[in-house]
Amino acid sequence: MSDHPLTMRATQVSGLVLAVLTASVAAQVPVINEPHHRTVFQNADFRVLDVRVDPGDSTADHRHDHDIVTVSMNAGTPTRLTTGGQTQNRPPRPLADATVAEYTGKPASHKIDNVGSAPYQLFGVENLRDAKSWSSTPPVSALATTLATDGRALRIYDVRLATPTSQTTHTHAVPTVAVLINGIVMSEGPDAQAKALAPAPVGLKRLDSPGQWVLIPRGETHTVVRLGNVDARLMEIEVR
Repeated sequence: MSDHPLTMRATQVSGLVLAVLTASVAAQVPVINEPHHRTVFQNADFRVLDVRVDPGDSTADHRHDHDIVTVSMNAGTPTRLTTGGQTQNRPPRPLADATVAEYTGKPASHKIDNVGSAPYQLFGVENLRDAKSWSSTPPVSALATTLATDGRALRIYDVRLATPTSQTTHTHAVPTVAVLINGIVMSEGPDAQAKALAPAPVGLKRLDSPGQWVLIPRGETHTVVRLGNVDARLMEIEVR
């Protein structure tokens, strides 16, 4: 006895849908395997990414599984974002524009096309910890340090050392990544954990080039000193 035509058609449609979904998932690569997202450091708590997409270039369709902070490291360039077949044109992100995207528990994928004339450059920090272990400690309050974004998994602080303020000191209760935007600073902190946290830059470090970063271990007092007469700016990212 042959199968009923309607049953056969339903089976064929289900098979086609499954094949399309499987192909779609297969086409998405984890962000750590996307060539334009270079992992520069990773431990159990967080991952640091260096993102660069040159003019006219495009990323692969890649998937984000963790909450992430991205900081624009140049004056920006227009981009085109494709998500689930829907395309969105985006204006340039200004220098130091910092945002939090929430992906933990709700992963998503997208593709980025650089449609401008300058590189698309981001500094990224992902919180790799389980959501149940995220910290609820209050934000830091310190001289020249402004809380820019208080996200569920990551906090962003804007630290500006301009005349007459030459330094600031504070203690983060959670691991924190400080990235230089402009100027020259000396980041002062204990070197006790430098070996254990290698190759992350820890302890006494001079930052004199935009994009250089330093890890501030949880609970350690950290001082940033501006060097020279040029204003300095950093973005500090707490991994909660």
